[in-house]
Amino acid sequence: MSNQLETERARAAQWFRDLRDQIVAAFETLEDTHSQGPMAKAAPGRFEVSQTKRHSDDGSDAGGGLMSVMRGGRVFEKVGVNVSTVFGSLNPRAQKAMAARGVPGIDSDPRFWASGISLVAHVRNPHVPAAHMNTRFIATSKNWFGGGGDLTPLLPDVAAGAEFHAALKAACDSHDPDYYPKYKKWCDEYFYLPHRNEARGIGGIFFDYKKKNFEKDFQF
Repeated sequence: MSNQLETERARAAQWFRDLRDQIVAAFETLEDTHSQGPMAKAAPGRFEVSQTKRHSDDGSDAGGGLMSVMRGGRVFEKVGVNVSTVFGSLNPRAQKAMAARGVPGIDSDPRFWASGISLVAHVRNPHVPAAHMNTRFIATSKNWFGGGGDLTPLLPDVAAGAEFHAALKAACDSHDPDYYPKYKKWCDEYFYLPHRNEARGIGGIFFDYKKKNFEKDFQF
């Protein structure tokens, strides 16, 4: 492995861990400052943190991470914020399946490395949708970023939905004006329910296989 790739992996993994710390702190601050409603006098929610470990088929270390879960808070019914860094080699069946999905470089080399963060937040208020977010850096014989964020289900407040998408668009536009329409379309198609002829939620953005320029893609 080149020194450059090793540095890129370390930077990405540390950034995901730092982001996890910021998100956990922000959720607990919301719990602390909530002062209205039927749950206002309840104890503020706190995250329970546990380490996760992964092992290869031969029992050797294959990485792990942190699982952070908040249950029964004032504002949030349940929140999960998880980070992990895992590595190893895919077995032939998994390698074939991943290659069929178009994962870059996996058809010629079964080795992989992946680091990322995932978030799911469910609010006590039934009128507030669930939030999902994940982003990751993956290395096979090629390296790339992927991820996205969305809200499910539909918001009854049209203005709030528009505000959510405006924030996503502003973030995308600050890097490339083509990003938002492209990544919104990807998310809309993924969450479309053909049997109902409707979207599952108000959507968001999805992106994957961003591998043209590490610095540019990492900043995004």
